[in-house]
Amino acid sequence: MRVCILVEGTYPYITGGVSSWVQMLIENMPDIEFDVVHLAPWRWNKPFAYKPPKNLKRIYEYLLFSCDFSRSKDSLNEQEIVDNVRQLIALKEDRAHFFARVLRSVAGKHLDWVLQERSFWNFITEIYEKYFPQEGFTGFYWTVMGFMIPILSAIQSLPPKADVYHATTTGYASLSALSGKYVHQGKLIVTEHGIYHREREIEITKSSSVPEVYKKPWIEIFRLISETVYMECDVLTTLFEKNQLFQLELNADFSKMRVIPNGIDVEKFSKIQRTEHDGFNIAIVGRVVPIKGITTGIKAFDIVIKEVPNSKLYIIGPTDEDEDYYSKCVGLVRRLGLEDKVVFTSRADVSKYYGMMDVLLISSVSEGQPLVQLEAMACGLPTVVTNVGNCAEIALDPDGQSGFVVEPGDYVSMAEKLILLAKDKSLWKTFSENGKRIVKEKYTLQRMIEAYRELYTEVVKGGWNRF
Repeated sequence: MRVCILVEGTYPYITGGVSSWVQMLIENMPDIEFDVVHLAPWRWNKPFAYKPPKNLKRIYEYLLFSCDFSRSKDSLNEQEIVDNVRQLIALKEDRAHFFARVLRSVAGKHLDWVLQERSFWNFITEIYEKYFPQEGFTGFYWTVMGFMIPILSAIQSLPPKADVYHATTTGYASLSALSGKYVHQGKLIVTEHGIYHREREIEITKSSSVPEVYKKPWIEIFRLISETVYMECDVLTTLFEKNQLFQLELNADFSKMRVIPNGIDVEKFSKIQRTEHDGFNIAIVGRVVPIKGITTGIKAFDIVIKEVPNSKLYIIGPTDEDEDYYSKCVGLVRRLGLEDKVVFTSRADVSKYYGMMDVLLISSVSEGQPLVQLEAMACGLPTVVTNVGNCAEIALDPDGQSGFVVEPGDYVSMAEKLILLAKDKSLWKTFSENGKRIVKEKYTLQRMIEAYRELYTEVVKGGWNRF
C-alpha cells in the first residue's frame, strides 16, 4: 500500500503537533510506503527537523506563490475557466457541488497562465466595478492575486500516484489531494487537527494587513473550500468530538466522520524519573510564536514569583520561527526583571526536561489536541491549560481531573492556579495520578496507529463504514 500525506508548512521542517503526528504515523507503519507532499509559501532553506523514516520514500515540495506563465495550457480554455469562476461567484446555493465539478475538470493541470490572459483581466475589472468601485484598484488587484495564486498553485500541484491521500488540512493540502484523487483514482482521508476554516477566519478577522472590505469574501473562500473537501473526501477524521460540530456546520456527511484521538508512547514518558530539584519549575513546551501565548505565560509567571519566590519558568521550544515575537518575549522578561527566573531553551529534547518540571502550562490562544499535554500527564505532571481545542476536555476528564482550565489571555487566573498547585501538595498528587491513569487508558500510540492502519485498509477495500 502507498499513502501520500499532504501538509502545509509543517513536516519535515517545523516541529509541533502535526509534524510529530506525521512522524509517528510513518515510523509505526513500517510495512506501508509513504510519500509526503509539503506545500508552503516559500522554499525552506533549513535542515529537516525530523529524520525521515526508511519507509518515507520521497518528500515533494510545492510552492504556493510560484507562477510559471510559460507552461502549457493543457488544452484548457481560459474563457471557460473564467466563466466557471464568474458562475461560482453568482451562485447563491449549492456552490460546493459546482466547485467540485470545476476542480475535477482542471485537476493537476497547469492553471497559473490564466492569470495573464485578457479574459481574466476583463473578469477582475468587471468584479471590481461591480463590487468594489470605492476601493483603489491596485489594492484590489493584489488582494485577488493573493488568494488566486495559492489556490491555483495547490490545484496544479499533482501529488504522486497513491492508494490513499491523507490531507492534514481542508485548505491547500486538500486541494492538492483532490487532484490526486481525481487523476489517480485514489481515496481521500482528511484529518483535521484544528478546524481549518475557523482558524483562517480568526486569522483574517484579526489581520491588519487585509482591508475590512475584503475580509468577508476571503473568509467565504476558505469556507467554500472546506465544505467542498468535506463533501468529496472518503473519510473525515478529527481528534475530538467537539470539532465535529464545526464540520457538520458546513454540511459534512456524518456517515464519513470518525474521531481518532492523538496517541503517545506512554511507556517512554512514564519511565521518566522525577529528579530532585529546588523550587517549583513550570514548563511551557512549544514554538515561541504568538499562537502559543508565550507573553501571557510570562505575565502569569510574574505574579507566581511573588507568591512562590523559588519558582522558575522554562520555555522549551524553537525560538527562530518568529524572531520578532521572540524579541518581544525577551523584552518582556527584561522589563519584568525576570532574567534569572525565565529560561529559553530553544530547540531541545523535551523528554530531558520533564523530570525536573512540576507543572505544564499551556497558554495558547489556539490548539487542537496537544501532544505535550498528553506527554506531561504520562510523566505525572499536573497541567494548567487554556480553554482551546480539546485541552479542557482532557484536563477535566470525568474519570479524573488532571489540571486546571482558564480562558485564553487570563494570566491572573493562570497564575492563581499555578500558585495553588505549588502550595497544595495533596492536590498536586491527585492531578498527577489521574493524569497518568487517563493517558494510559485513552491516549496510547498503539491505539492511534491501529485505528489509522484499519482505516487505510478498509478505505482502500471500499468497505469502510462508520456504522
